Amino acid sequence: MIHSPEILKMLETAPLFRGIPNKLVAKNLSQSKLRTLNSGEILLVTGQANNLIYIILSGRLSIQSKESDVEPIAMLSEGECVGEMSILGDGRVSAYVIAATDCKLLAIDHNALWDMIDRSHVAAHNMLSILSKRIRMTDQVMAESLEHHHGFSGVSVVDELTGLCNRHWMYEKFERCLQRSIMNNKPSCLVMLEMDQFKAFSDSYGQLGSDQALRNIAHTMMSCLRPNDQAGHYLGEQFAIFLPDTSLFDACIASERLRETINQSMVVLPSGDALPSISISLGISQVNPNDTLVNLFARADESLQRAKEGGGNCIKCVK
Repeated sequence: MIHSPEILKMLETAPLFRGIPNKLVAKNLSQSKLRTLNSGEILLVTGQANNLIYIILSGRLSIQSKESDVEPIAMLSEGECVGEMSILGDGRVSAYVIAATDCKLLAIDHNALWDMIDRSHVAAHNMLSILSKRIRMTDQVMAESLEHHHGFSGVSVVDELTGLCNRHWMYEKFERCLQRSIMNNKPSCLVMLEMDQFKAFSDSYGQLGSDQALRNIAHTMMSCLRPNDQAGHYLGEQFAIFLPDTSLFDACIASERLRETINQSMVVLPSGDALPSISISLGISQVNPNDTLVNLFARADESLQRAKEGGGNCIKCVK
């Protein structure tokens, strides 16, 4: 089974086997079995004993804290492995693993894998790298769970003007979103947006008018975003959005939809008086493998400045 040229070719680029000679891989994994899953089928259950590691040959697996109705902790795709955490400790599974799509997997016995690790320093290094990433991901999920349960130790997370989360929350949440995107090797984007001609609007309609315009932007943002998207009030007339699992192309489509919706919406004062429509400029940056949050914001801000210099009411992006 493992001698299949197609499978060996795929394993060459899999993180667990990268850099290991094909002969060693084929010899140690000769007894490995193929397994197929239908979308929605459960592979591993929390607390279950497990002595297999699964390599994804095709499809995607969802790692979840519960069986259903929760946001995935991670999504794994072709070449990635699952089940490796149960080689530590008592060999029990630490999370649900569910097929997000139809999948084809290569099931590898732990004994065969350990034998290869004993024979190859490269294999040992690969396994250590994978385990360290999984542990960081687990630490991140635990931190988010504590944050959700306890809040920010008494620090407000809500911006009183817009009802969005404030800058303090953004840095905390966006940093975790960034690290998750990098660890899962999934495309994600940061969008910065700013109300055009804010000072002139404020001079004409006062603080009441400008505050209502910002509230209008915030409300429209939240109505346009997906449940997993993260948004906050950045500073003054600026806002920021983190779009997880989103390519640059899709981020541009979502940003254009937001731009058009805000342009077409009405700014209405509490008195019922309608003010002129407003527009926004948007700058988009795509997450890179070695990104920091500072670098990601800097590129998004650079794109935003280009949009403003181009006359506003438009979108600019950068990888």
